[in-house]
Amino acid sequence: MDDKKNSNQNSEIDFTSDPSFQKSIKKTKWKQIMLYIVISIITLVVCSVLVYSGSEYLTNKKIQKEEVQQPNIFVEGYQQGAEITSVTMYHHNLFSVVGKTTYYKTIGNRRIVWDTVTKKYPAIGNVEVIDRGSGMSKVTKFNKEANRVVRYNKVNNERMIDFYYPNLRYDFLPQELKIATGLDENTLVEVALSFNEPKTLEELGETLGYKNVTWLWLDKATEKKLERLEEKWDDDTWKVKHGEDAYGFPVSEEHPYTENATDDTTINGAVVSGTPKELKRFQNLELVRTSVIGVTIDKY
Repeated sequence: MDDKKNSNQNSEIDFTSDPSFQKSIKKTKWKQIMLYIVISIITLVVCSVLVYSGSEYLTNKKIQKEEVQQPNIFVEGYQQGAEITSVTMYHHNLFSVVGKTTYYKTIGNRRIVWDTVTKKYPAIGNVEVIDRGSGMSKVTKFNKEANRVVRYNKVNNERMIDFYYPNLRYDFLPQELKIATGLDENTLVEVALSFNEPKTLEELGETLGYKNVTWLWLDKATEKKLERLEEKWDDDTWKVKHGEDAYGFPVSEEHPYTENATDDTTINGAVVSGTPKELKRFQNLELVRTSVIGVTIDKY
């Protein structure tokens, strides 16, 4: 009886330890492992696609929102006393997009790099400016020859324009148009003209004309603001209007003044550009109170 029992036990042991059985078990295990791996890979791919798509959706929404808030790059350009255009290149990461915008300023028939701005658009969080070519401030120093503080663009070291209010007192009123007209004829020059009093568009059409006029300064400063400037500052440096902060609109022979403003618009200044010979006609205009040189570049 005992021998039969032992025989049955041995038979059971032999069955589980049988090589074919073990091989079958191993094969089944490998199939399960492979199935888990495939499922894991598919899951990972699907999750990655969902995460990437979600991230792209969120970052694109932020880019689109910013474009809506600043719908036209020329609007920014109008506030910088010249035609400003831009090109933006985007680099997409998993959870963010980095966009580098290069701004170009047009002088005559040429354009130069005026600024670069790099922004990070995270899927979650606020848009961040991570680099600005011009920095957060401009290079400024007193120029003895010009007898005023001259500001320079950090990207290209070109001069930046300033406007002078018609109704404020200044210790010194620059007359740099004469210098501009004496430069080499293969030079393109930008000059900011400030008027001795506000002028209507009709008056400007008759006296200033359209040729070589690229931009008009439409100042919106109230009398109270001008009074505060007069009372608070003795130094001319703080009483000028920087070109990049000025408000106005572009003009050309193809786009007359009246296409860009209302009938009651009055203008305090203008930006003109061209060769020294082309700018000579502005020299003896009675409406010009001051003139400040901006960008000067080679024509060719």
